Amino acid sequence: MNRINVLNGSLLATALVTSATLTGALTVWSPAPEALRIQPARQTSVEDVNDVQVPVHAYSRIVSASTIADQVLIRLIEPSRILAVSDHTLHGGDEPWRYDGKLGVGTAQDVELIIQLRPDLVFVNNFVDARHVQRLKEAGVMVFDLGPMLGMETLVPNIHQISSLLGVPERGEALAREFERRLNAVAADIPPSARRRGLYVGIHGDRLYGGTVRTSFHDVLRAGGLIDVAAEAGYEGWPAYTSEELLTLNPQWIITNKGREDAFCRHAGFDALDACQASQVRGIDTDLMSDPGLGILKAAEAVRDAVYDSGSYRVQLRSDPEP
Repeated sequence: MNRINVLNGSLLATALVTSATLTGALTVWSPAPEALRIQPARQTSVEDVNDVQVPVHAYSRIVSASTIADQVLIRLIEPSRILAVSDHTLHGGDEPWRYDGKLGVGTAQDVELIIQLRPDLVFVNNFVDARHVQRLKEAGVMVFDLGPMLGMETLVPNIHQISSLLGVPERGEALAREFERRLNAVAADIPPSARRRGLYVGIHGDRLYGGTVRTSFHDVLRAGGLIDVAAEAGYEGWPAYTSEELLTLNPQWIITNKGREDAFCRHAGFDALDACQASQVRGIDTDLMSDPGLGILKAAEAVRDAVYDSGSYRVQLRSDPEP
């Protein structure tokens, strides 16, 4: 049985959607009260990153080649309206069980598979090859490009774009409000004077890469209660550090990839770093730390727990969204 037949068979089943049960987890889609049902659209189209106006519509055959859209869609609309999501979300994401019965697409380069699914809307991020997007458009597929993934700078606007495009802007507003409230609560009890100083460094072969301003890594560090030393020093984006630069920055705390903590401090000269001398290098799961979407919340909680005593902040978070 091919992948499309599997999908068609799965769509015959009634979609069962439950609320998240973990404290602090974000709620998935559920039948909306009357106030949240599709209302007359406030706008007739939504502009994507390429200035393309895409019509507002209750799209019912949606393919997402964007990890951002994957996470947002499953919380805004009926799962039966989603045909496929990105392979990363389906197989390597934090909550793959939410996407049972969906097909996976690598990126927009899976052009022929996407066309065979006959979607009425495809979400992408603009790092994909423009030729693949053009091929989809030539086949009559509506494509919405969400643009770059720059952490909170683009995530919240993306939530509003997706919900407005689908004709449910109120649901998007509720999701964004709940997400920001919970993210802001993670380290709200830590006063500025007590915040520790740190940065993120990932080890890739013999290269050392950071993640700071205009990335989700910076947002995770801040929300988790750290002062981002790289941001203070004027770094942006994904800096490739030299050993000398890290020794100069000399943060109290270092966040790196899980399982690489000891390897980091064995790097030549790094035994002199304050973080290594004080055993203050902490590893966070790579997939979680690198999630530029709603996973920012769980990553921030992981940083908070790794650097500070977790305390009681989680009991202050409501498990259900605000009305």
